[in-house]
Amino acid sequence: LAAPGDFPPTRVTVDAVDKLLAVARQNFDYVVVDAGSRLDLKGSALFDISATIYLVTQVGISELRNSNRLISQYFATKGRKLQIVLNRFISHAMPFGEEDITKALTRPAQWRIPEDFASARRTRNTATPLALQGSPILIAIRKMARKACGLPENRARKRKGFSFFGRAR
Repeated sequence: LAAPGDFPPTRVTVDAVDKLLAVARQNFDYVVVDAGSRLDLKGSALFDISATIYLVTQVGISELRNSNRLISQYFATKGRKLQIVLNRFISHAMPFGEEDITKALTRPAQWRIPEDFASARRTRNTATPLALQGSPILIAIRKMARKACGLPENRARKRKGFSFFGRAR
């Protein structure tokens, strides 16, 4: 989704967020919230001990440093379900290796969303969802979603059709 053109003038309270989440949880099996950098909502149900938090970061010195600070300050306690997502990940073009990333984040990243500028640009310019494009980004996000739902990572699809000689495959 594109970012909003301007920030809304309303102030969101913890109580309002908690009420909205309660309604969403009653109606949906899974609720995904992009909280951005709203650390003022730490006391809300968004950061409930039962929730899985996905910390999305990129592999750069300032991003890893800021992620380290967040992890150390807000996710150091046991029982928190934190999953680290490396966004726009290019393994062969990183200035440092996996061990350095793990050391900087104090734990390994569970997910890597690949850099796919062409698909992202096409999505933005044509308003075509990534889900309709079959991009590497979609494959990674689909794996994450299946894991979050407790489903197997890869689901084998049976191919239907006929071979050259008319026998079903």
